[in-house]
Parts: sequence; C-alpha cells; structure tokens
Amino acid sequence: MKKPLLSLAIGAAALAAATPSAAAVEYVKVCSLYGEGFHYIPGTDICLNDRTGDARQQTVGGTWRSLLPYPEGKWVTIPSLECVPGRQVNVGNFSSTDFALNPWDRKQTQPVPLTVKPGEFITKVMMSGGFYDPRTPSRGGVNGTLGLCVRSIDPSLMENGPDGPFNPPFGNGLLPIGCVANSRIANMPGAYSISATAAYPSIDAFFIDAQQHVSGPYTYGSKLVVTTDIGTGGSTLLTYFDNNSQTSKPLAGKLSVSVCVEQGTLPSNSGGGH
Repeated sequence: MKKPLLSLAIGAAALAAATPSAAAVEYVKVCSLYGEGFHYIPGTDICLNDRTGDARQQTVGGTWRSLLPYPEGKWVTIPSLECVPGRQVNVGNFSSTDFALNPWDRKQTQPVPLTVKPGEFITKVMMSGGFYDPRTPSRGGVNGTLGLCVRSIDPSLMENGPDGPFNPPFGNGLLPIGCVANSRIANMPGAYSISATAAYPSIDAFFIDAQQHVSGPYTYGSKLVVTTDIGTGGSTLLTYFDNNSQTSKPLAGKLSVSVCVEQGTLPSNSGGGH
C-alpha cells in the first residue's frame, strides 16, 4: 500500500514527536469544537481527527472543512483514458489571477457549469501544472501546505436551516470532492489523478458555526469551483512578495483541472449526517 501524502504541517508535527530531544516534543492539544477525536495541529488553529482525516478550521466565513492527508493517487499521461468507462469533463485551465478571495478566507475560481445525467457521479479528480514562484521555478512548490481542491456548488438549491431557508456553500457537509497538494504537481510532466473523497452529487449535511444540520439528501452540484484548501495566508495565497518592488505579485504557472464522471449509486449512508 502506498503511503499517503502528508501535509507539511502534519509532517513537521510527526517529525517533532519522533525527535528524541525532550525540548522538541510538542504536546497535542485537544480540540473540543467538533466532538471527540479532534486535536490541534501544532502551531495552527486547524483541528484534525487522525482516524478519519477530517480537518476543520474556524474562519471569518464559518467552518472550513477538508480531508487530510490528501489521498494518494497516480500519474497519468492520457487523462481521457483514466475516465473509461465514464467520461472526462474539463473544469478549466486557471492562472493564479483567476482566483479571488471568498468568505472563508480562501481563494476560489468562478463557477463552472456541470451537467450530470441521473445516477452519474464524479469519481476522480485530475490536476496538472501548478503554481510556483517565478524566481525559483525549479523548487516545485509554494506556500507551505497549499492545496488545490474541486468543490461543488449549487445556487439553485435551498435547505431548511436553523434560521430559515439556506443555500449551502458547498455540498457533502462542506467536504471537497477532491484535493491535490500544489507541491505534488508543480513542474511535473503528467497529470495527477485521485479518487473523489466525498460522495457527489448527494448532500445530506452542512455546518454552521461548528453545528451540524442534516437536511436531504438532495441532488446537488450544478456547478464546480476550484479553491485553495486549509492553510494560512488568506489574501496572500497564490502570491509571492517581491523585495524589489515591495509588493505582492501573482504566482506563475497554469493549473489544469478535470474530473471523471461515471454511472454509480448513492452510498448506503447518504440519508444521514456525516
């Protein structure tokens, strides 16, 4: 079995815990915001459940949720063949300037329409290209734990929230469909393919201020967006600071994103909360 790709923050924490020097040990602080099993990743305000990989962070816009570590995938040279017997759907080719700050203090692209037939689901996410500091393009990665995620949105769908009808910002309990670490794909010649990490396009729960509200399931996800994932930086994500001009400039590179859509069935737990 391949070893999953760990974020730099988690890897650093594990390294510190394995160091024999007592001074290097950083004790784990329990995070009680989201129930049992969560702890803070040392040096961050991110709460992680090691058993499930569920990572959550409180932001100005509300709870931001992801899955860490990102799933292990494989390199592909012909993405369309990766989707057989399904079909490949191109999400887009993006520059760092195509991302704008969203209410969750993350960067996000404009929505891309997606048409799925009854019973179809997104099964894989593929990314290639990536972003880098043009002054050091050979280093292969930027912004520490920066990840790039495909998420579903649906402006037409309303749920019954605690304060009345509510349009959930992302499906699947705010989980992404799939994420890839930018450092994995930057300057690599092939596309990287991962399995979808959250059921799509069914939605059955969403989070408001760390409280779970179940409503559904619904058919969800008429559009897709690409976002940056859990980390730090907010408005400075996808930029670098130029010492000569004393200003932030956009990272170089292009990100190509596509998904595989295949016929499938709803998971057995689709009617309840995550």
